[in-house]
Amino acid sequence: MTMRRQAAPEARGEAGLMSLSLLQVLGVVWRRKAIILACLVVALSAAIIANGVIAPRYTATASIIVEPRQQKVIEIESVISNLPMSLETMQSEVQVIKSPTVARRVVDKLGLAALAEFNPSLAANDPSLLDEVKAAVKGAFKPVIAWLKGESGSAQALSLAQAPGATWDLPPEETRRNWGETRIVGRFLANLDVAVQGASRVIKLSYTSSDPLLSQQIANAVARAYIDDQVQLKAEALAGANSFLGGRIDELRADVEAAERAVEEFRETTPIISENDSELLAEQIFAVNRKKIEAQLELDTVNERLSRLRAAMNARGDTAAFEGVASTVIDELRLEEMRLRQEESELLSTLGPKHPKVVTLRSELDKRQQQMLEEAQRLLSSLQNEKDIAQQRLASIRASQAGLQQDSDALNAAQIRLRALQREAEATREVFQSFLNRYKETSQLTYDQAQSRILSLASIPTAPSFPKTKLNYAVAVVLGGGIGGLIVLLLELAVPGFRSPEELQLAAGLPVLAVIPGVSRAKVRGPALERFLRAEPNSAFAEAHKGVYAALRVDRRAYGLGNVLLVTSSAPNEGKSVFSESLCTSLAGGGLNVLRIDCDLRASKAREGLGLSDYILSDCPLEQVVQSDDDTPLSVIRPGTKVGDPHMVLGSPKLAKFIAAAARQYDLVCLDAPPVLAVSDAATLAELADQTVVVVRWRRTPRRFVATTLERLRRGRAHLSGVVMTQAKLTRSAKSNPYMVGYADRSFRKYY
Repeated sequence: MTMRRQAAPEARGEAGLMSLSLLQVLGVVWRRKAIILACLVVALSAAIIANGVIAPRYTATASIIVEPRQQKVIEIESVISNLPMSLETMQSEVQVIKSPTVARRVVDKLGLAALAEFNPSLAANDPSLLDEVKAAVKGAFKPVIAWLKGESGSAQALSLAQAPGATWDLPPEETRRNWGETRIVGRFLANLDVAVQGASRVIKLSYTSSDPLLSQQIANAVARAYIDDQVQLKAEALAGANSFLGGRIDELRADVEAAERAVEEFRETTPIISENDSELLAEQIFAVNRKKIEAQLELDTVNERLSRLRAAMNARGDTAAFEGVASTVIDELRLEEMRLRQEESELLSTLGPKHPKVVTLRSELDKRQQQMLEEAQRLLSSLQNEKDIAQQRLASIRASQAGLQQDSDALNAAQIRLRALQREAEATREVFQSFLNRYKETSQLTYDQAQSRILSLASIPTAPSFPKTKLNYAVAVVLGGGIGGLIVLLLELAVPGFRSPEELQLAAGLPVLAVIPGVSRAKVRGPALERFLRAEPNSAFAEAHKGVYAALRVDRRAYGLGNVLLVTSSAPNEGKSVFSESLCTSLAGGGLNVLRIDCDLRASKAREGLGLSDYILSDCPLEQVVQSDDDTPLSVIRPGTKVGDPHMVLGSPKLAKFIAAAARQYDLVCLDAPPVLAVSDAATLAELADQTVVVVRWRRTPRRFVATTLERLRRGRAHLSGVVMTQAKLTRSAKSNPYMVGYADRSFRKYY
C-alpha cells in the first residue's frame, strides 16, 4: 500500500492582495502605469485650468495682543476690571472682533456699501450658467415645494406683516435697508478670519479681498475698531459707575443716620448690667457647675456599686457569687466557704457523698452562703439610701444652675442686641465712607486706555493667497495618484483567479509544479502542437513540462508510487488537454516510452476512429486502439465511440487491468480526465491513478472552483502531487517570481 500525501489544513488559505510582496506590488503598478499616468494627467490638467480661471484673492493680516499689564495711576481696577488671561477669554475676544457691531463700524467708516464686492445690489445682473441651472432646478421643484408647505413663504410673510398690532410692521424702505445691511455685513464677515495664535495672547486678524490695497485697509480698520470698542466700553462703564455711586451715596447717608439713632434709643430704653456684674455672675455659675460635677460623680459611684452588687447577687454558681463586692464580712465568709469546699473535696476522695461528715460539711457550706446573701441584702439597702440622697442633692444643684443661667441669658441678650446695633451702624458708616471716597475718585477720572494694543499693522500683500498654485498641483498629484491607485486596486480585485504561484500554493496547500507560459493558439491547436514541440524542443514552454515530470519523479520516489498520472482541471478551457499532450510529447521526444489516454468520453475533440470505449465495451483489439508515433515512443488512445454512460467504461475492471498492465510496459501512463466540477469521471479515474495533477489557468480559474476541486479529489483519496498554472503571461513583473524568472529574464532566453 503506497503512502498518500496529506496537505496540512493550516497551509491552505485564501490568498489576496495582502499576500503580494513589495516587488510584486511594484510590478502591478508598472503593468498598470498607463492608468495611473492618465489619472495624473487629468488631475494636473484640471489644476492648471482651475489656477488660470479662478480670480486671485489677496489676504492682509494684522496682529493684536491682549495685555494683562496696565499702567496704574490710581486703583481703577476696582471700578473697571481687566480681562482674565485664559483660553475662554481669548476666544471671547475673537468673537467680539467678528461681531456684526465691529463689522458695521468698519463698513460705514470705509464706505464699503458702495463697492459691488460687498453690496450685491450693485453687481452686474448677468446670470452665469450655474445660476441658470440653479434657477431651472428650483423652478422645476417649486410647485412641489409649494404644495407640501401649503402656502409659499412670501404669502406667510405677507400675512404676518398685515396682522393688526404687529410689532414687526415696518415701512418697506426700512425693511429693504435692513435687509441690504444684513447682506453687506454677511459678505464682509465671510472674508474675515480671526484666530488666536497657539497658546499666546496674540490674535491674528486676516481679511481676504480681490484688491490687495483694500484687504490691507480693512484689516487695519478692523483692528482699530476693536481697540476703539474696548475704550468706549470702559468709558461707558466708568460713566455708569459715577452715576451709580452718586445715587447710592444719598441712600447710604440716610442709612447711617438711622443706624446711629437705633443704638441711642436702645441704650435709653434697656438697663444694661455692668461688666463687673457679668463677671460675678459668671463666677457663681462656675462654682455651681463644679458642685454639679461632684454630685454627679458621687451618684455615678453609688450606681456603679449598686450594679456590681446586683450582678453578684444575680450570678449563677458558687464560685461566681459576690465577686468584686467591697465588703469585709463577705470577704471573710468567702474565705470560710473556700476552706469548707477544700475539706469537702478531701472527704469525698475517701468517703461517699452520704457520709455523715460530708453531710455536716455541706450544711455548713449552705449556712455560709445564706450569711453572704443576708449581708448582700443589707449592703443593697444601704447603697439604695445613698443613691436617693445623691439624687436629691444633684436636683437641688441643677435648680440653682437654671436660675443663674436665666439671669446670664438675659444679660447676654441685652449685650448682644447692643453690639449688633453698634456693628450695623459701624458697617453702614464704613460702606458710606467707601462709596464717598470712590465717588470722589471716579468723578475726576477720564479713561482712554484699552487692554489690547495693535502688535503689527497689515501690509499690502504682494502675492495672492488664493488660489495656491503649488498646493493645487500637489493636491492634483496626490488625488490623481490616489484615484489611479484605486482603479488599479479595483481592477486587481476584479481578477477572479490567481495572479501568482504563491497565491495558488497558499490557497491549495500543494506545491506548484510549474508555471506554463502562454503561447499563441495557432501553435497548440491540433497537429500544430506536435510540430511546435519538435521544432522547439528546448523552448520555455517545453522545459516547463519537463520540469513537471522531474517534480513528479521526486514525489514518486519519496512515496513509492507508480507511474500512472491523472491530469484534470476544475472547469473546461483551462489548458488541461494541451498540457497533457505537451507533457507526453515532450517526454516522448526525450526518449521516454509514454502512453496518453484521452478519458474525456463526453466532450473530447479527438473522436474520430476507434478508442477506449471500443476496447472496453466492444472487445476491439488493442492494436487497433493504440496509435503509435513512428518518430517517438509515444502512444495515444482516443476516447472512441461515444457512449451513453461513461462510467461503464471508466469504472470497468477491464480498464483497471489494462492500466495496471500499461504501467509495467510504459515509463508514464497519462490519463487526460474531464473537469472535476463538470462531471464525476475524474473522481472515478483518481482511484486508478498513482499521482494526480490539477491544472489551473492563470488569472481565469476562480478561487472557489480550485478549492472545491481539491476537496472532491481529497474525498476520493486521490494522491495530489501538485498543481500546474497554465497560460501565464510573461511580463516584466514576472522577474520577481521564482517560478517564472527563467522564462521572463532576457539573459536566460539563450537556453531556450
